[in-house]
Amino acid sequence: MSMGVNSATLKRRLGIIDAVRRAGFLRTEALADQFDVSMVTIRSDLAYLQSQNLVIRTNGGAQPAHDCAVNAPLDESPTLFEARALARAVAFRLQPGQCVFLDNSQAASFVPVHATAENLRFVVNSFETYHLASRCSDAAVSLLGGEYDRLGYPLISPAANHALSFYDLDLAVISVSQIGKPGFSCLDQTGNCLDAAIYQAKQVFLLTDRLDRVDEDAHLFEWRDTMSVLHGGSPPDGAVLCQDWSVFADNPSSPD
Repeated sequence: MSMGVNSATLKRRLGIIDAVRRAGFLRTEALADQFDVSMVTIRSDLAYLQSQNLVIRTNGGAQPAHDCAVNAPLDESPTLFEARALARAVAFRLQPGQCVFLDNSQAASFVPVHATAENLRFVVNSFETYHLASRCSDAAVSLLGGEYDRLGYPLISPAANHALSFYDLDLAVISVSQIGKPGFSCLDQTGNCLDAAIYQAKQVFLLTDRLDRVDEDAHLFEWRDTMSVLHGGSPPDGAVLCQDWSVFADNPSSPD
């Protein structure tokens, strides 16, 4: 989104995108009530978002710009509030000049919105994350490419993995759906080079709002000493606390 847009407008527009994606369709009046702004403001937001191919205005409201937006192949994802808090926690820890891989999760896609470190490069394999990062960040943004399905989701692709090998990754940002001492499973299941990014990056941030929950039948990644966990919880005051957690395993696996 345009760098000329103020912070409150940017956050509201991101919230509108998320609300419309989750609902499938929302009327303009409902959006105005939800975000406590006038109908004129919401119509202006929707006109802008439609011009950026992020929503479609129809029947007195808005629907997602892509059929895939509502039924994205990610389940048990953090709420929008938690996703933003996790993204801010990552952005706060970024150092100037880092090369950062972002998976296709909502939390990871918000990282460029909050990043302030200079000379960053984000490496992504999602069209939506690429466009969002390009519009709201001064950082360089690289789209790995490879193969995509008809809805724009990346497929497991040797080409994308090969492209990733050319980047010296300082950090990989990965959202997890299950996590515990045996290991963790990734929230993003769209095949976007997660294995390669996890093992290639010098440091890995695992983002989660759940702890100590593992399905034994799930595909688990083993712990490595490059990993740390950013956990978003909801204390009684309603705030979201994000902090580093030490790796769960007693003896984290070291790179071979």
